[in-house]
Amino acid sequence: MIAAILRAQILSMRMAPTRGAIFSVITGVLWYGFWGFLAAFVGLWTAVSDPVRLRTVLPTDALFVCLFWQLVPILTAAMGSALDMRKLLVYPIPDRKLFLVEVLLRLTTGIEMLMVLIGGVTGLLCNPALGGWAAVPRVIPPVVVFVAFNLLLASGLRSLLERLLSRRKVREMVVFLFLCLWMVPRLVVESGFQQNRVNRLVVLLTAIGLPWSAAAHAALGDSSMSAALSLSLWTLAAAWFGRSQFERSLHYDALAAQATPLDAAPAGAGWSERFYRFPALLWRDPVAAIVEKELRSLARSPRYRMVFVMGFSFGMVLWLPLVIGRQAGQHGVLARNFLPIVCVYALTLLGQVSYWNCFGFDRSAAQIYFAAPQPIWKTIVGKNLASLAFIYLEVLILIGLNAALRLIARWDQVVETLLVMGIGSVYMLALGNISSVQFPRPLSPERVSHGGASSRLQALVFVFYPFALLPIFLAYLARYAFRSELMFYAALALAAVIGGVLYWIAMESSISAATRRREFILQELSKGEGPIVTN
Repeated sequence: MIAAILRAQILSMRMAPTRGAIFSVITGVLWYGFWGFLAAFVGLWTAVSDPVRLRTVLPTDALFVCLFWQLVPILTAAMGSALDMRKLLVYPIPDRKLFLVEVLLRLTTGIEMLMVLIGGVTGLLCNPALGGWAAVPRVIPPVVVFVAFNLLLASGLRSLLERLLSRRKVREMVVFLFLCLWMVPRLVVESGFQQNRVNRLVVLLTAIGLPWSAAAHAALGDSSMSAALSLSLWTLAAAWFGRSQFERSLHYDALAAQATPLDAAPAGAGWSERFYRFPALLWRDPVAAIVEKELRSLARSPRYRMVFVMGFSFGMVLWLPLVIGRQAGQHGVLARNFLPIVCVYALTLLGQVSYWNCFGFDRSAAQIYFAAPQPIWKTIVGKNLASLAFIYLEVLILIGLNAALRLIARWDQVVETLLVMGIGSVYMLALGNISSVQFPRPLSPERVSHGGASSRLQALVFVFYPFALLPIFLAYLARYAFRSELMFYAALALAAVIGGVLYWIAMESSISAATRRREFILQELSKGEGPIVTN
């Protein structure tokens, strides 16, 4: 059964272009090379450390492994591969086998932690103070059970979150709360804390009654019976939680939960309608119609709304330690430019679900842009204007939050931020137009946890993004070097001129590529997913 599902998944996939495969290989080598190096370091450290030191540190390390395995996939909205139940329920497959496949797929969210665990176990077996390789029967079983605990717990958490994130008016709040929870430790560290309280908390979190501490102590041979009993009970509880949540998700109608009642009049419909219709006051059709369509569709997309909320919520919390707490004085330049930094961060987040892949949410419906009589450049311009509207809406929200927190010392910083964001958006939109026709990918607007860009596009963004912001960085460098506001705004003006030229060249290149690669673009955007979806 598992082999049949994997075969169907492989048949549903198509080979990526050679250049895309090259980018994917490069990013994969860099990412897993880093974790391979970390695993080797952990292995060397555990091989030479004394047992007393290991008894103190290993429970904390196991806690880190568990937190990374469970929380990082949620916070990055990339929860690995999972079964698409809508395509499998029609087949006579027992629920327990589907649950087994779902649990095994949780390995896709913890490959890095598996590498670290393998490195640590190898080091323990090479440590003569712990018995060397003769300790294999003592070390391997608790680590295997600990891995099973994480797989079962991750499966249950994913099923639970998939249902929560499919509910209207709940999904954005859930993501927001998780992001804030993730940033609380950093805010505590930056704003000052009492070391003794943190030490007591660490002791509490590494008690032997908890699964990560029980696995560490069992592997070291300390209190073997109680540690093994504790770990076994936690694993059984995780199995019950994972299976029960999987059963509930198996028969859960996500599309019904996402539906909007016809008799429900949305709050604020008056001002939202005025916002959607303002393009007709500035442009003619078809550009005005395309901008209005984009504004409406993006605002109704759960995935886009989540990223939009992250821009002004998570962005503020992420960079707030630059201007508050005991570390603020060490980041003088960054603290003075806090507002532009947060706005550029929001611009970065919005890119993966808008201008970097502007045809993604249209999917197969994008064929209307190539079949309709209007030239394709008007479609691209309309999508760019809609993206720019949401970018500046994000900027205005961030300005309001900074003003409410009294983080704006001078109001000329607001004017500066508006100019910087306008110029930066020109560069981002120019590169985004090229990537939209070179690396098109269908996006599912209702899947909040689904990533917005393919691995090859993410690699491309990683390479070219610093170059796109280089002119703005040079303007700030000119202000610092010459101590002159005039030089700063002159450099910004030059950056704006260069950005305009770049946008025009990129537009010509995008139009040519869209015309030449029309069949390829429509084919990529019309692709469906196999029985296993990757988030």
